[in-house]
Amino acid sequence: MNEANMQKIRNDFDSIALHDQEGWDHNNHYHHFLLKQLPSQCKTVLDIGCGTGEFSRMVAKRCEMVVAIDLSANMIEVAKQRSEKFSNINFQVVDVLQWETPIEQFDVIVSIATLHHLPVENLLLTLKAALKPGGKLLILDLLEYESLLDKLSDFVAVPLNWLFQTIKNRHIQLSPEAAAAMKEHLRTDNYLTWKQAQQIYTSLLRRAKVRKHLFWRYSVVWQKPEVL
Repeated sequence: MNEANMQKIRNDFDSIALHDQEGWDHNNHYHHFLLKQLPSQCKTVLDIGCGTGEFSRMVAKRCEMVVAIDLSANMIEVAKQRSEKFSNINFQVVDVLQWETPIEQFDVIVSIATLHHLPVENLLLTLKAALKPGGKLLILDLLEYESLLDKLSDFVAVPLNWLFQTIKNRHIQLSPEAAAAMKEHLRTDNYLTWKQAQQIYTSLLRRAKVRKHLFWRYSVVWQKPEVL
């Protein structure tokens, strides 16, 4: 990942943050699924690519401290504004590829719709080291469809997407500026296929649970062994 690519991603999300409106989307649809994966004893959580902090706030109600990082300064600013009631979230503007990640520091590391921007294989080694023994890695990210079987799920996902958008987001009026910012970002987005995701995560994370979901998403749940 070169500096030019990272700068474009930073600029894209700085623009998107300026037009963000809280509502239903394909990522927060799975927040409750991810919350169910949290261990009962959860003190410290790292949220990579926290955006405006929606999931960080949910996790903060269940743990002692959340370190929430994002490449976009505007995203972090919006997150801080929306999280004033939370004293246990530490928001930071961070490039995770340049960050000196602490070793065996976190009970949970979570990343939502972020890893497709990053060199996954290299980053996974860093995240494994940052987890405490017995800690959990939770990932939700986007999939690139490659087969007819993949596309068959659209028969369910597309009408459900329309229904949820109509019901849950009827209060949201998407401005031309917001639409343009998202269109520009999606123009250069690239995602793993289902086969690639399975191969990468199962080879690097022993006994990882990799699942395909509706709305063009996959999840990974992995628990670090107590003793390596």
